[in-house]
Formats: sequence, structure tokens, C-alpha cells
Amino acid sequence: MTLPQIEDAIDPVLDRIDGLILAPGRDIDPERYDQAPHPLLAPTEPRRDAFELQLVHHAIERELPILGMCRGLQILNVALGGTLAQDVSLLADGHPSDPGWRNWKLMERAALEQGPHPPHPRHEVSIQPGSILAAALGTTSIDVNSFHHQAIDRLGSGLVAVAQAPDGLIEAVELAGRPILAVQWELQEEARVDPRSLAVFEWLIDAAAGVAAPS
Repeated sequence: MTLPQIEDAIDPVLDRIDGLILAPGRDIDPERYDQAPHPLLAPTEPRRDAFELQLVHHAIERELPILGMCRGLQILNVALGGTLAQDVSLLADGHPSDPGWRNWKLMERAALEQGPHPPHPRHEVSIQPGSILAAALGTTSIDVNSFHHQAIDRLGSGLVAVAQAPDGLIEAVELAGRPILAVQWELQEEARVDPRSLAVFEWLIDAAAGVAAPS
């Protein structure tokens, strides 16, 4: 189900689910991590920020499995006290990126029209052996899309970086000892290019099934 952005509904909704996906979307308001807006900041959604930050805290308290993608990784990091670079160029000049989501819009059109994948930014990531991500993908190195224009700067409390781009930017995190994983790339789009990515969604399903199983 898609959750309504109503903070008072968070607990009743979480009572009915066994796992949570934090979806892609717009930039997070930098006031949420005590920064002033940078000229490279893209449009934000303050109402969604408020809802998702509360949602993450409540889901973690309930020990629900969580999978984050792109903005989902960023909101998880901010919820746990981390910060973001408001544009990847502020951390790693030359990192493949998609300012203005121009290439992303081409990918959306291709998907709707069932056409071929247009050229889009990509890069390799190295994955930490023994991580949830490495186990799910069955590899410690994979090539991924790079539609995002922001990145993690300071890690949130308890988060561990489990994947990095060649320039050192964090590409995936896990919450130590918990079934919580988030990746910087658009995982749902990558699954159309590399079927191995579907295994990450299967990990979430299996983790959620463990929550649903009677004790």
C-alpha cells in the first residue's frame, strides 16, 4: 500500500504492515539537518519530509524491515541525525549525476512507451563483503544508475556504509544489527537493467515475512 502523508495515521498504518519501502523523490529541506539552502538545492517537499522523518522513527522502534532507495537513503540518514551534501559536486566533483532529473525523465518516458533505455549516468560501486546488500546481490561489485544529485555527507547514528563509488561517495547503508538497508541508486529502475537487483526486493519480502510469522 502507499501510505497517506498524515502523521496521525502513522501508528495505525504501521500496525498493518510488515515491511517498509522509503521511495525516491525530491530533495529534503536542508533545515532538517541544520543547513541553509545551497544554490544547487532542487525543489523540496517539507510536508513529505515531516511525515517520513516521523515514519522512519516509528518503523525503527517497531523493528520493521526497511528498504530505502535514493531519497529513501537520504531520509533515513537525516532521520538518524546525519547530513547531506546538497549536490554531489560539493563532495566529489565529476561524480556521475543527473541535475534537474533530465535523464530520469527520459527513462520514465521510455518505461511508459516500453522503449529502449536511453543513455543515462552510471558508475560502479564496491560492496562490503558480509553485508545484507552483498548477500542479496551475490556480488561485491556492481554497475548502477546515478540519477541522484545529492549524497550522504555525515552518516547518521548507527548507520554503516556498505557500498561506495570509486570517488568515495557512500552508495548504500545498513543499520547495524537490524534488517534495514538503503541504496543511493534508483533500485526499481536498475531491476529493469540488471535482474540481480530484484534480489534486494526479495530480501525485503523475506525479512517482512519473518515479522509476519507467528512466534
